[in-house]
Amino acid sequence: MAATKQPTAQYLSLYGLRTAPFGLSPNPECFYPAPSHQAAAKILKHAINNGEGFMVLTGRAGLGKTLILRRLLEGLDERKTPVLILSPAVNATGLLQLLLGEMGLEFNSQTSMAELLQSFQSHVLKMAEENRELFIIVDEAQNMPPQTLEQLRMLSNLETGKRKLMQILLIGQTGLEKVLTAPNLGQLVQRIVVHEQLEPLNRSQVADYVTYRLKHAGGRGIQLSTSGCRLLHKASHGIPRLINRIMDRTLLLASLDATRRLSKRHVKTAITTMKDINETRRKNKLIAVPLVVVFFFVVAALIYILVFNRASGVLPGITTTVPSTIQEKVQLNIPTICYARMTEKFIFSFPPQGTAS
Repeated sequence: MAATKQPTAQYLSLYGLRTAPFGLSPNPECFYPAPSHQAAAKILKHAINNGEGFMVLTGRAGLGKTLILRRLLEGLDERKTPVLILSPAVNATGLLQLLLGEMGLEFNSQTSMAELLQSFQSHVLKMAEENRELFIIVDEAQNMPPQTLEQLRMLSNLETGKRKLMQILLIGQTGLEKVLTAPNLGQLVQRIVVHEQLEPLNRSQVADYVTYRLKHAGGRGIQLSTSGCRLLHKASHGIPRLINRIMDRTLLLASLDATRRLSKRHVKTAITTMKDINETRRKNKLIAVPLVVVFFFVVAALIYILVFNRASGVLPGITTTVPSTIQEKVQLNIPTICYARMTEKFIFSFPPQGTAS
């Protein structure tokens, strides 16, 4: 019995693609140079090569932070030793244990904080003697407690009179920016030399992104319709990871029709089969509908008031109540404001002088 083709393999064969163009695993070879992504990659690379201390990269989930990190690591100077912390939700002791473990140094559960710190410092100094530098990367840094971030800053104090002995790159979602506002992190924030933020793709960039990924995978003649791209941008919010998920499903659906034109119908059907994305769109609609209803009620009420008052010949105004004691002493000269429907002008009429209001 012949083996059944997997869905991805099915459309790869039909479209003559070398590889899946919209895979979810970050692939540095498929880096799309969107303005914010390209700028972040260049600036961070320059800062790393210049030996800057603290650097920060932020952006919403799925925007490509890991992809930029992989590109940075591929071009990293061989004298720099990267240490990656993937689970930063630890206390100060846990941070040192993670660092020592990644550096291949031995310790046990009974090792004191002082001993952990001494082991770390000794190893970093030894690296400096060998003309090597430690490059600490904290992923999902928004999950690191402020006290642990402060401990990380204190570790960075280890330096010689000529240069810093380590560099630190904090990578996190937008929540990291709020974490850095903690009162006890003032000194750390002052040391941040570079802070780059990734932005979602706009509609034209989404179209370019799709074309770029298809061409990189060997696709020729595959076209996403304008309306399909508009829906793709709206559903994905310009986030590459969501674009990849939707487009992978869209290609599969289009392949079932044996067509190279990816229509709005293909994109819409793909979205409806993806529970999380479809549910998010449904919730957004539930929020939007009441707002639209309220808006139309307000507009209708304003139109009614204007029409009613135009019919009566007077525009709505503000009535001011003047205390009787003042009325007795002061003769007010307040103009009457009326609306002349025939001339489309406002008419100001003043009461005769000497007449009390």
